[in-house]
Amino acid sequence: MRADISYQIDHALVNQLIQGDEAAFEKLVHMLYKKLFPFTVSLIKSESEANDVLQEVFLKIWLHRTSFSTIENPMGWIFTVVANTASNFLRTRLRHELRIKAYQSRSVVATDMEEQLDANFTQSLIDEAVNKLPAKRKQVFLLSRKEGLSRKEIATRLNVSENTVRNQLVESLQFVKEYLIQRGGLTIPAVLILMDIL
Repeated sequence: MRADISYQIDHALVNQLIQGDEAAFEKLVHMLYKKLFPFTVSLIKSESEANDVLQEVFLKIWLHRTSFSTIENPMGWIFTVVANTASNFLRTRLRHELRIKAYQSRSVVATDMEEQLDANFTQSLIDEAVNKLPAKRKQVFLLSRKEGLSRKEIATRLNVSENTVRNQLVESLQFVKEYLIQRGGLTIPAVLILMDIL
């Protein structure tokens, strides 16, 4: 599917976004989703995973919102972000699938004790990473992952917007994932635990 970069974003909406207006961001997300979802599905070949990619794209848009003041073609930039994010996602998925296949092809049978040690090791690294998060981000993470609250429930409890909760949660998960990668916690067979948590 060809990307329709000719679509124009309302300048007033862009200016509001640059100023950090969350309502404008929500409106922009709603407008862009219909344009970006089919294109993302064409790249990822999965509707559920396309949503994951777009969630990351929208986070990047929010984090780089001030850059829109210097971007001549915002829609072109956004489609480029989608394409790059999808490409990174596919590479990560391929590496993950290859690791799973490599693990499954081994004849080594792990004992229950070994599996439990791996699980404990991964969990301890996750706990370490969470403890290094800023206070508010840590609170959002724990409410989501430990108490099982939805974004709406967390937003109500903390008296913040759902967008704020979403951004805090995505950044928290990214930090935890990078922390595990750096410390060797993102490995097989503990990957099953990590997938459940992240």
